[in-house]
Amino acid sequence: MSSPMIAWVPIVSRIQRYLTTSNYAAQSIDLPSVEIHDVETAPEKRPRTLKHLLRANHVNHSIIYHDLQYHNHMPHLLGSAYLLGANVDQLQKIYDEESKELEDWKDSPAEISDTDWRDFLGDKRYQRAYVDFYEDELALKFGYDWKRVAEEYLFEGKEPLINGIIGGLGHPLIHLGYAYELSNKELAMEALAMASTSYSPRMSWR
Repeated sequence: MSSPMIAWVPIVSRIQRYLTTSNYAAQSIDLPSVEIHDVETAPEKRPRTLKHLLRANHVNHSIIYHDLQYHNHMPHLLGSAYLLGANVDQLQKIYDEESKELEDWKDSPAEISDTDWRDFLGDKRYQRAYVDFYEDELALKFGYDWKRVAEEYLFEGKEPLINGIIGGLGHPLIHLGYAYELSNKELAMEALAMASTSYSPRMSWR
């Protein structure tokens, strides 16, 4: 669970700046990046299988389920198994078994736009709407550069999502770590949606 978190050095540097002040600046530590596995473009069957299973989970299963209490761990299980060398059949078996307890997406009470997306922060009922919103932003404003989307919403403007990144028992942060280590836009959009639904104004890094 911890190794993906050190994969994304540039964003770690920005988080470090948010967590420190000029009066109490912590000593900076340079962490070398772990190997990035670009499953989006890799031609081999094993990474292609992982990509398709992550996408299937993204399409079929909500990121929060069981009365909005449990987080979907499918990407963490698949990602960890892949990094530990699981073969195609093992990845498929993990997906098939874990899918049995997950739930389909449910419609949110309303859609979210760039004018009101902050109005629903911390409301888990809007998980689907947040995923849709960030995917629209990815396509329409950021040219499918998911890292720019992540940086924009994590750090910019009033109520940045950095304030929700460790909510929900840290699941948004873990999810984002896997997004960077596996270079996967679906996981990044899910991580932003998790950070949005886990957001709390009491967790402010500014």
